[in-house]
Amino acid sequence: MPSGRGLRNPLGVAHMAVRLESALLSQGLTVKASSDMQTFAKVKMKARNQPLGPMHDPDVCDFSAERAFWMALENADGSCVGLQAFRCDFVDISLAEWCTNYMIGVYMRRNELMVPAHAKPPAGSIAERLKGKLVYHGELWVDPQNKGANAVDLFTKLGSYTALMKWAPDAIWALTKQRLAARGMMGRFNFSTVERGFLRWAIASDGIDPVEYLAVAERQFLEQAVEEDLTSGPFADFVEDPAVYNAEDALLPHSSLSIP
Repeated sequence: MPSGRGLRNPLGVAHMAVRLESALLSQGLTVKASSDMQTFAKVKMKARNQPLGPMHDPDVCDFSAERAFWMALENADGSCVGLQAFRCDFVDISLAEWCTNYMIGVYMRRNELMVPAHAKPPAGSIAERLKGKLVYHGELWVDPQNKGANAVDLFTKLGSYTALMKWAPDAIWALTKQRLAARGMMGRFNFSTVERGFLRWAIASDGIDPVEYLAVAERQFLEQAVEEDLTSGPFADFVEDPAVYNAEDALLPHSSLSIP
């Protein structure tokens, strides 16, 4: 995979990742991470009794050369209470052109049908200028019993900073549902931009909304977020909000983020 410029402050990103992991540990939650996607499939099946979405399914995607990783949260009993996954693709055309065709193809490999209502997102989409090293964030889930004390916020931010350190991507992107986007959840998941109607489906697989929202965090935003966290602390704007933490399937499984 082609390499781009390095991080402006890699030590700062590492420092923040350590602080976020320590904050989760203080809540009795241990973070595990791995690039073994076959094991991820087994862990998700055991924890949620669900298969992986196609975008993180090692049976239909090539995850050689460290192109993906996943994280799990475990409580004091060793039970899995949270999951998320990331994959890195080098997109030499725009995300707007690449995404729909790739999504259709990856579903076809699992004998599932996805038919777009439109070939591309609406004109002016941020996806028209996104290209290069792009990281997809999906499979996010945190058990409702661990939704408080900002565990969701800490876990997602730790994931995005880990992806930033690992790949130094041009952007991280995800897909989500209207009700989570409307509640401002994506901002808490470390995304700076949310856009309605990025993907619109005439026929969709089970669990996929006919209209999907795109969430994006570009490289400049992520690096600035690290600097702000180093200055203010990563918990300055975290406020308990039961309406937010009762969210379910925040990021879509084929695609992105989800919180039961």
